[in-house]
Amino acid sequence: MIRYAVIGTSWITDAFIEGAAQSTPELVLSAVYSRTCEKGMTFAARHGISTVYTSLQQLAQASDIDAVYIASPNIMHYPQARMMLSAGKHVLCEKTCVVTSAQLEDLLGIAADRGAVFMEAIKILHMPELKTVEEALPRLGRVHLCKFDFSRYSSKYPQYLAGQTPNIFKPELAAGALMDMGIYSVYPAVWLFGEPLRVQAHAVLLRTGADGAGGVLLDYDDNVVSITYSKMSESRQWCTIQGDQGVLAIDTIEHMDCVDFIDCRGVREPLLRRDTARKPMGFEANDFYRWITDPAGCAEESARVTDTTRAVIRTMERIRASAATRLPALPESMD
Repeated sequence: MIRYAVIGTSWITDAFIEGAAQSTPELVLSAVYSRTCEKGMTFAARHGISTVYTSLQQLAQASDIDAVYIASPNIMHYPQARMMLSAGKHVLCEKTCVVTSAQLEDLLGIAADRGAVFMEAIKILHMPELKTVEEALPRLGRVHLCKFDFSRYSSKYPQYLAGQTPNIFKPELAAGALMDMGIYSVYPAVWLFGEPLRVQAHAVLLRTGADGAGGVLLDYDDNVVSITYSKMSESRQWCTIQGDQGVLAIDTIEHMDCVDFIDCRGVREPLLRRDTARKPMGFEANDFYRWITDPAGCAEESARVTDTTRAVIRTMERIRASAATRLPALPESMD
């Protein structure tokens, strides 16, 4: 049994708890951290637990907590993860887990020193649908063009239009469309094709300075990956991986609910339909648990995932540099 606490009380924390409970009952929710006791107690009651922390230091030192799931604003990920890892706790941190490669290497170094696991929570990397796509690539022949899009009209965008400034549109919180949406496409690109040789990017900036939408070209010499993302609109278009022998059509890069192979004659063959009864975040929860409880058996798998995270964070840095978007440096402590 691994006893875990959560930092953050938004809908994504609820989704993780539900996924973990479904896939990995050995991962037991035991506590919640919130800046306010009242909000923490409300969240705890909803999930049938009683332990609420309003101090990160106390949570880090809690002997009855083995691991922490972090779903706070991006700006808080690095210092909170650093504190928990330094105390010997395993950490699963929501995407985007850090802003810079230096921060990631620092966290990985501390995790190695403490014998702890640090994993970024990016659900598609742990779902079986990505493996199906990877195994289908040889059928495409020579892959030369990919189009990945994840555009979703944010529930917070009407507030922005009304003159308010929701957290997701605050660059000082390391937020914005790339960090929230674009990373969903960067991950499969890097997982399937490696780190790009060249990066070109453009962003649509909001009055806050955060990016509301953007486009990226990842150049691999013989293959180009085009990425678009937005929090201001819905694209509702299929993503594609195109080769000279056929095309993989993917309905959404977030979950890959439907994947079809289309040959050069236009004949369409369904490859998968996702089992929607299985909660997507349960897969990352299960992998997190396996990495903790069977490090030797998961060594090769965890090494590839960690190396991919390294390459993704480097690529995200290059995208921001190309698009001339800037995020603030993270503070040393958030307690």
